[in-house]
Amino acid sequence: MISFNGRKIVIIGGGMGIGLAAAELLDGMGAAIFVADKDRASAARIPPTSGFAACDATKPQEVEAMLLSAESAMGEIDGLFITVGGATVGPLAEMDLPQWDREMSFNLDSVYIACRAALPFLAKAGRSAIVTTSSGYAIMPGTDRVAYTAAKAGVIAFSRSLSMVAASQGTRVNCIAPGPTDTPRFRAMNGGEEGVEKVRQSMPLGSIPTPADCARLALFLLSDAAGQITGQTVHVNGGLLTP
Repeated sequence: MISFNGRKIVIIGGGMGIGLAAAELLDGMGAAIFVADKDRASAARIPPTSGFAACDATKPQEVEAMLLSAESAMGEIDGLFITVGGATVGPLAEMDLPQWDREMSFNLDSVYIACRAALPFLAKAGRSAIVTTSSGYAIMPGTDRVAYTAAKAGVIAFSRSLSMVAASQGTRVNCIAPGPTDTPRFRAMNGGEEGVEKVRQSMPLGSIPTPADCARLALFLLSDAAGQITGQTVHVNGGLLTP
């Protein structure tokens, strides 16, 4: 059985999508939760027992202040789930260096900043865990999102190396790599219900994973049930991609 009784989890990017699903699941599993999100309106969406701080994960000072607030609210931090990112879709020829830098900052720098800042907090807990979020696009071509594919590949490589850095302090590090996920943004990018149905028909398991499907994997990797799992990347895509 997976239990989160007594656990203290920070979710960065917990105001919507997979992060919000994780917060909602953890709320019913006995965990203390602290949610960070750039969108201040997220405070009204998360479980009412959760702590909250507005935080831009690309800004080290904001991340550090948020972690201090989380530690003060919960007593300690023994788990971090960071699910931040998104693609700007367009041709490579129209992507200038500032746009490339923005994609890298949002999708990769944010993971580095959050994980590096969290390590000293997690070390105090003894046994602890980090879960990062990459994408199936990390290992497949994305001709309309080349910076996103590069950044998400970087998340996998960073998570693998971080797992070895953090092992000595008792912190496990794993990565989830969602494929198509049935969110409002996904539906808008696919042109509504007709486009979503085309994607569904391409899925070997016959359905598009939900945010909760991805969140459940993240929670398993955060839990003691995954106590001997570290340095791994696990894909959630209904069989669409089998690396």
